[in-house]
Amino acid sequence: MEKVLPGGIYKDLLLEGETEDVAFEVPANRVVELLYGEYKVSTAAPEGDRLLRCRVLANDYSKLLTLFEFTLAASLSKTIDFGISQIINTMVDDVIQLPSRFLLTAGMSLRFYIMNGQVGDTFSFSGKYVEW
Repeated sequence: MEKVLPGGIYKDLLLEGETEDVAFEVPANRVVELLYGEYKVSTAAPEGDRLLRCRVLANDYSKLLTLFEFTLAASLSKTIDFGISQIINTMVDDVIQLPSRFLLTAGMSLRFYIMNGQVGDTFSFSGKYVEW
């Protein structure tokens, strides 16, 4: 039987970046469950490929899980949904199926990277999670 923790608070998550990585770190003494989200990236600069990845890291920044890793050519965009997205009216390129209880504990982080990012590149992750 699955244990459900009562009293969780539903929160929105918005991460935005350009040429650097961005992360959501779980606060001390908290547990979060990522419910769903949407990742969008657009490469406006006319040359060069970008390596994009999303990882879950432990407290000591060691890699626990890679959710995606791909190369995107210049002047292209891509949209990836996480879980069963509640975001509508969007063009979705890929879907990442999340486990039924995608829990992160205090100190863990959900980190989005862009390698070889250039001026004009943008990426964002918007979603919903529950925090206890």
